[in-house]
Amino acid sequence: MERPDEELAREIVSTVLGVPVDRFEDGKANGQVDALIRYQDGDAALEIVADHDKAFNDQQAALHDSNDRIEVSGLRESWIVSLSRQARIKRVKEELPDLLRAFQANPPPRRSRMGFRTVELERLGIESALPTASRAPGRVYLVPQGWGGFGGHEGTVGEWVTRVLGKHGDVPAKLAAHPGVVERHAFIWATDTSDMGVQTQLEPGDDHPFPVTPPTLPTGVTHLWVGGQRWRQGVLAWFPDRGWWRAPWTSP
Repeated sequence: MERPDEELAREIVSTVLGVPVDRFEDGKANGQVDALIRYQDGDAALEIVADHDKAFNDQQAALHDSNDRIEVSGLRESWIVSLSRQARIKRVKEELPDLLRAFQANPPPRRSRMGFRTVELERLGIESALPTASRAPGRVYLVPQGWGGFGGHEGTVGEWVTRVLGKHGDVPAKLAAHPGVVERHAFIWATDTSDMGVQTQLEPGDDHPFPVTPPTLPTGVTHLWVGGQRWRQGVLAWFPDRGWWRAPWTSP
């Protein structure tokens, strides 16, 4: 089955280039590219991949299974606990209750506006733990650490592309193996877990650093697309005869 992000990528490439882009992979053979770009003078291969942070997604799944909270008997207040990307939910659920009861009996001497920050919490991958008045004493809300970052520099997108294609070696391998094509395109989706500098530069605006330096692409990739799925994010592309350019598409 074709994923929605694959279908959307085909639609974007087709609209921007003004040619059909047909689904190619049918699961009947290994190593098939996702799609073919139908130029009048020959086909081009297209492979589509999304940049996901597996550790973050695994943490989100574990939080969903516990309804983003745990119930701890003996606490007089509710707590808000901020989790780092490294926190393991199973271990947090096992060890945090005793730790919070100990904090309630003997509060740590140092406490920031954001809550308690101690070596014990850090060992569990917890950024902070904040007690708060509530009608549900003993309820501990587990909150993922927020995403943040800076706009980056002109090389941010290109460097990120090299890292992503390095992690997904099957993308250039499939493109390189496909016979009889004039170009080999890789389309990379940036997600909520991608480099914040990349996400910022996908938003149109004169204040964003625009990539200039050609990306270092693996063998098998000749053309590049980088798309954003969040509101107002668009698509950056790199073609060898054109350099970096902003494609005329923006996420609604």
